[in-house]
Amino acid sequence: MKILVVSGFLGAGKTTFIQALARITGKEFAILENEYGEAGIDGDLLKEGNDGGTVNIWEMTEGCICCSMKGDFAASVLTIANTVDPEYLVIEPTGVGYLSSIMNNVGQIVYERIALLAPVAIVDGYSYTRYMREYKELYTDQIKAAHTIFVSKYEQASREEKAWLGERLREINPEATIHTEHYSTLPKEELLHLLRQGFDGVMMEDPSQASDVREEDMPSTLSFQDARIAGVERLIRMLEDVIRGRYGQIIRAKGVLLVGKEKIRFDVADGRYTITGAERERELAVVFIGHDIQRQRIRRLLSDGAKRIIRSGKKRVEIA
Repeated sequence: MKILVVSGFLGAGKTTFIQALARITGKEFAILENEYGEAGIDGDLLKEGNDGGTVNIWEMTEGCICCSMKGDFAASVLTIANTVDPEYLVIEPTGVGYLSSIMNNVGQIVYERIALLAPVAIVDGYSYTRYMREYKELYTDQIKAAHTIFVSKYEQASREEKAWLGERLREINPEATIHTEHYSTLPKEELLHLLRQGFDGVMMEDPSQASDVREEDMPSTLSFQDARIAGVERLIRMLEDVIRGRYGQIIRAKGVLLVGKEKIRFDVADGRYTITGAERERELAVVFIGHDIQRQRIRRLLSDGAKRIIRSGKKRVEIA
């Protein structure tokens, strides 16, 4: 799992940027959102802005991941890595968080299965001068700790205004890659670069270029435990959709899942499927093998709307 932190002051446009990044790159993200306050407004916007909500949202609505919620935050990231295991986890911290502290906290849970990408900061071009005057320490930290900076809400600015702002940002962070033009004007490859550049600046290997074997010739797999679905009718509808290619080019699928309160075994091969009962002692486990597997859609269907809750005192993180 690769972690990308997208920082920025309140209202800078972090959510809109993440929507565009998912749409333009075509990559599948899980998103861990740290909200400041009770209402998780941006989570709803992300779901609405992603063609029906194919992005899962983990919201942390009490506290801040760079201070009082260090323990909960680490547990949330590790839980996502061990249960959902997405290729990319995008962390959208609260706009009033120090990016340097956030990166230090994330860095403490990096291990062989979790890699940290170079962080991104979104800067509201028209609000730069006021925020720098009123929140200088916080605003400077977000800019200084970023590896890539995108200026937002500045499309109508003149060439001179963009050049001036670029110089100010460069004075604060001379090492960063700074884009004063809107990110929507960039080629897809430029945005894919964000998903390959490690925190140390080293480019990670692109799996599609790792060998002479073409990526499309190698099937991928999706497997997870504790799969469940509401009823036999929904299971049949899912298997019909599988053989019709609605979840990707599934070559093989099989496993045992909980259908209502009963354990059921299913098997998909060569455009056909079978459903049989399963022994009570059999563990719940399913696997899908194929190309372009619609991972989030399948996970969402087989979790059947259930939520896991990580609790720490009065704070909680809901995983949908």
